[in-house]
Amino acid sequence: MQRFMPRILLVLVLLATFMSYRPGLSGPFIFDDGINIVNNTHLKIHDLSPQSLSEAAFSVPSGVFMRPISMLSFALNYYYDAGSSAVFSFKLTNLVIHLFNGVAVFVLVWQLMALYRERRQPGLPSAYPQWLALVVSAAWLLHPLNLTSVLYAVQRMTSLAAFFTLLGLIAYLWGRARLYTGQRGGIPAILAGLLVFTPLAILSKENGALLPFFMLAAELTLFKFETAEPITRRFLMGFFVLCTVLPVLVFIAYLALHPDWLLASYSRRDFTLSERLMTEARVVWFYLRLIVLPSTSLMGLYHDDIVISRQLLEPFTTLPAILGILALLGGVWLLRRRMPLAAFGMLFFIVGHGMESTFLPLELVHEHRNYLPMLGILLVFFHGLIEPIHAAKARLPRRVVAAFLIALFAAGTFFRASSWGNSLDLWSAEVEHHPASARANTEIGDFIEYLSQNDPRAMEINYPLARRYFERATALQKNNVNGLFGLIRLSVSHGKPVEHGWLDELAYRLEHEAIPANVNDQLGTMAQCLFQYACPLSASQFETLLNASLRNQKISLRDKVVINSITIYYLFNIVRDFPAAAEAARRSIEWDPQELESRLSLVTILVAMQRHDEAREQISLFKSLDKKGARTRDIDLLEKQLGQGG
Repeated sequence: MQRFMPRILLVLVLLATFMSYRPGLSGPFIFDDGINIVNNTHLKIHDLSPQSLSEAAFSVPSGVFMRPISMLSFALNYYYDAGSSAVFSFKLTNLVIHLFNGVAVFVLVWQLMALYRERRQPGLPSAYPQWLALVVSAAWLLHPLNLTSVLYAVQRMTSLAAFFTLLGLIAYLWGRARLYTGQRGGIPAILAGLLVFTPLAILSKENGALLPFFMLAAELTLFKFETAEPITRRFLMGFFVLCTVLPVLVFIAYLALHPDWLLASYSRRDFTLSERLMTEARVVWFYLRLIVLPSTSLMGLYHDDIVISRQLLEPFTTLPAILGILALLGGVWLLRRRMPLAAFGMLFFIVGHGMESTFLPLELVHEHRNYLPMLGILLVFFHGLIEPIHAAKARLPRRVVAAFLIALFAAGTFFRASSWGNSLDLWSAEVEHHPASARANTEIGDFIEYLSQNDPRAMEINYPLARRYFERATALQKNNVNGLFGLIRLSVSHGKPVEHGWLDELAYRLEHEAIPANVNDQLGTMAQCLFQYACPLSASQFETLLNASLRNQKISLRDKVVINSITIYYLFNIVRDFPAAAEAARRSIEWDPQELESRLSLVTILVAMQRHDEAREQISLFKSLDKKGARTRDIDLLEKQLGQGG
């Protein structure tokens, strides 16, 4: 019975995790959930035909590979939830994935520690690997920093990538144990860990490509390429050269030959590559602080209030943070022989941030980036806390401390999940904890505006409150346009005039600042407003905003094409200027010949203009580009219209 106790207790930990997250399952869709899930019509499938599944899987151009596994899982949520957009089922599915990941963490740590005990520290009790696996998996499952990876629906991308990464590491460790003893099956298991689970992880989210580097971290610190036979040692060395060293060299060579691929992407950010690298040094230490000493008042969905490091001493913590990162790397090297497990945990954390917290032009801070990397820190921390050999007399107090910390993690997750259970509590907490966040101020302004729409008596009370939040958001960041869009919408919904100063400032920011990606949604909503004759803006005012956005030199090509698609919609559906709409569609095709939506729009316009021969020519080009068949249904409909039109 004693040997099964950790596994029995794991079931109780899983139940505690479910109960800790349960209050947050009824919360709203938020942030990037909009473009990826809520407003993505291709996810709302009504059958499981290959065509429907393909359209859903490749419906959003997120990342290099479009993350089809994650997108397909969202579509299945819609399908099995009877076509509903209920957020509960999405977040419940995320929680189930998190629980499976917790079991995978338990197995991984158990395997890892069993190997470590056998090869490096045989004095540890035979039951210790299982007990440490229980403690680490409990801490990981219940840690409040992991909440955004569960209750922020679209971050299923992160948890699915972590799931396949964990399975790949488990396969690697199983095979690695057999290489130690000279048993058969070791090499196939390691190859399966790489060739099966790395693609699955990458197709969930690109940071799944870090799987072979996690394997390398274990090899460099714990196993040191030791095997029973020389041939398997040579296999391991060749394996890691091919799956880690060679890809890095190829990537570096590509960047050297195509520097614009990286640097051009920074045009839509309000920081440069060097500023990001300096800032991320501080951010990594912020993450470490939240892992070891979690504080829900420091956590949040939005961290756009972080000060960007413009110089090595601006802010003054920048240089010490950089030196600290270098010291951390040096610590891995120095500890790899005397304290290999500590070196592994630190290197695991560093590798986990090797993609999203380095040079890529991503946003500066997101908590979900710690979902898998924090495992390395928790392993080192709790091993140091409950390891039974040193300070044996204090064994019981140390175990009590470990249990107390895990209980605190659970309490933090429960109270944090409770605030995520409804929009008012969520956005109130975000503004309270991050008053300098422009996004948090915009979100609570949007929610107050929404409340006013259903309660006319509250309109006069809520108007000045919402306006104050929108104005604060506008003042906090020079590139923030959502606050200005909010002020315009607020005035419309409350029957108040739109101030010309807002429109002038909005047009200026749209043209000159590094505007956020979701400006496309804001302009699209405004176009719908004009289409429904419910918007006080004139056509010329809206055109001014559109043209200002298209003149912006800092937006990416993709965003430029999307904004131009709104121009096409405006010209075709509102102004009814078909020739101008066709010209705008051709302009998008010229910018990005591989982009499908603009070609589809052009075909629709040509059909409406009775230019059938040109439409058929464009359909033929469209089919040659739509290699995945994701838009076959749309083309079939247009071909049917062409057939009816002669």
